Amino acid sequence: MDSKFVRGLKNLVSRSQFTIKLFRPIYHATLKRFQIANTKKNFRKNACSVLHSFHQCMEDNGCFYTLAFGSLLGAIREKGFIKHDLDIDVYMWAEDYDLSLPDKLRKYGFRLAHDFMVGDGKLGREQTFEKNGVGIDIFYVYPPIGELPYCCDFIFVKDCTSFVDQMKKYGGVVCRRLELPFEKERIVTKFEDFDIYIPKNAHELLRFRYGDDYMIPNPQWTSGKKNEHIIVWEGNLGKYTEY
Repeated sequence: MDSKFVRGLKNLVSRSQFTIKLFRPIYHATLKRFQIANTKKNFRKNACSVLHSFHQCMEDNGCFYTLAFGSLLGAIREKGFIKHDLDIDVYMWAEDYDLSLPDKLRKYGFRLAHDFMVGDGKLGREQTFEKNGVGIDIFYVYPPIGELPYCCDFIFVKDCTSFVDQMKKYGGVVCRRLELPFEKERIVTKFEDFDIYIPKNAHELLRFRYGDDYMIPNPQWTSGKKNEHIIVWEGNLGKYTEY
């Protein structure tokens, strides 16, 4: 989408109260599509080099990780990124949490963009690091509360426009426990043109998360699909921090 068109629409929207009311929905919808298109383009350009840099940092510092969620699905099904990926997902283990990780990654060009914590990190944690406009989400795996180990993710609520807004309005963000058959064993697989770590039981994890037909691309699949092992954690709001 042409950025000149977006700028022109923005100028039009700002001219009067009438045009603000008339064009605001169109402007925001157009801007969102433009941002997504730019994110996809940048991801396709830089994602491989960013993942390789992350891998190298983890190797050089003896940090244990594996690919996770959509990135793991891509590794198994596509031997690379799936077409609609916009970020990179990895698992690390809560027992291996390292306060110095941001400093270690900074030496490889990454910055800590934001993080989530539940119970000051004792119950849940997710971190996002960025390099060259590509985000890497680190999902930390915790011992079972119920049947299976879990990691956390964090979701928007309808009456808030951002996690910052949710923090201000409710004092925290909605947290979910994603219970999966995590095992701390890993193997190496080919990903694009280099080797990367995946869980040894990758197929079991993918089947558990995406269903028996995970090897068949499904554009209609959503992360909000009902699943007894995805539990909204009542009474445990997450803390969101931007950096």
